[in-house]
Amino acid sequence: MTINEACIKVLTELGGKAPLKLICSKVQEMVVFKGATPYNSICTELINHPKNFRRSEGQKGWWELTSYQEEIAELKNQIVALTETNKQLIAIPKEAEFVDKFLKEVMNDYKRKRGDADPIRNILRHMGHEEAAAVLDAWIDAKEDELTKALLRLAEKPTYKYERGAIHLDKKKIIDTDNEDDKNGMIE
Repeated sequence: MTINEACIKVLTELGGKAPLKLICSKVQEMVVFKGATPYNSICTELINHPKNFRRSEGQKGWWELTSYQEEIAELKNQIVALTETNKQLIAIPKEAEFVDKFLKEVMNDYKRKRGDADPIRNILRHMGHEEAAAVLDAWIDAKEDELTKALLRLAEKPTYKYERGAIHLDKKKIIDTDNEDDKNGMIE
């Protein structure tokens, strides 16, 4: 194995970047040197092959593979692209948010004729939104206690999707607060 090959192998094993002392000690384990100055031979090899090796910026005594910086640049570009994709995905309204808003709109639009909302309740049930269907069922039958319980079950559902960082207990607190306001006569 040549000194050049050994340097490439050592730097690759060390993640593409390492201090000169470590490079020299590892290369000396891999290559048989004829002269008495293996350290100088390794340094000369690193200096004379800028296509393969270069000094690390801002770190005295460190060397890196030239391809190491290219890999870092590629990874940074991937991070930027993934960050942008994540922002776009987070901006998409979640199904649970839609169902929550939809329930409020249905209850508002059908408040004078609750029974007419029964087909919507059936649709929600067929689509797998049992908790939302239970909310409408209790609301249609004007069973306020059941409505409150159904709203709490909907809020406690662990699969309920919230904005980043929020948890399902946050939604339960909001509903509990709304119920306290109802009891105090603050909401009509």
